[in-house]
Order: sequence, then structure tokens, then C-alpha cells
Amino acid sequence: MKVEPKTIQIFLPDGNPRSLKIAEITSRTVQAALIPRSKIDEAAKRKELSSVGIYFLFGENDDGSKPQIYIGESEDCFSRLKQHNREKDFWQASIIITSKTQYFTKSHVKYLEAYSAEIAAKANRFSIENNTVPAKPHISESTAADLKDNFNSIKFFCLKKNFSSVP
Repeated sequence: MKVEPKTIQIFLPDGNPRSLKIAEITSRTVQAALIPRSKIDEAAKRKELSSVGIYFLFGENDDGSKPQIYIGESEDCFSRLKQHNREKDFWQASIIITSKTQYFTKSHVKYLEAYSAEIAAKANRFSIENNTVPAKPHISESTAADLKDNFNSIKFFCLKKNFSSVP
């Protein structure tokens, strides 16, 4: 895979580089928010997190085996994250992916969720915590191509080396 140069803008809402981060590749429409679990209350103030999007919960296994991941989608990602905060114990950080232009629809994020789960399973880097395998919705071939292009940005943000506080 050829690596291309990128300009990344990272906003630190509270000024702390180990806290909430809002990031974007400046030439793309996808934005990512890294939310440490301990910073959910601060993240509640961010309007962009209550948009349609895809999200990832990251955690570590107690036995030191592969890190854990949960992949989901929602019409209001932050509300869903708050629900997971009450119901799922394993995770320490989340990444929420939304569109800066409000481009994503429910079908778009369902496709991205299914595609992300498929790629994660093939990579075999994580213990996937989803109970069911997401199904891809019916979308046009051209929309699928655009979403796979968006996925390249999503993958970039979800790699450990790009957000240092993700497990």
C-alpha cells in the first residue's frame, strides 16, 4: 500500500493531548473524535458527536491477548456511546467517525460498519466484541466506492500509531 502525504488537524478542546481529540485530514470530509472513557462528560459538549456516524470501542484483554474492539453505527453516536458506557465494561477509549458535511446517512454508516467489521475480521488484530455480524445494506456501486474511499480515512484514524492513547 502506497502511503501518501497528509495534513492532519487535531483540535484539543481542553488543551490536553491525552484527553478528547477531534481530528480531520484537511482535504477530507471525515472527522474523527478520540474519547477516552474517563472524558465522556467533557465529550457531551461536542455537537459533532451527536451526528450520524460509525464508532469503535477499544479495550485490552486481562489475559494480555489481542486487544478488544466493538464496531457500531448510530444516528446519534454520542447517545449510543453513553449507552455503551453503562452496559459494556471492556473498553477504555472510543473513536467516533462522522462527516464534516453531514453527508452520512443511516445506509452509509450501516455499510461502513459492515465493511469495517469484515476488514477487522480479516486482519485478525482484535478480538471482535460484536455479538452479530453486521449486514451490508443495499447501496449503489458508486456509493460503495465512495464509502470505501471514506473507509481509508477511517482506517487511518483507527490505527494505534495515529491516536497514541488508543490501545
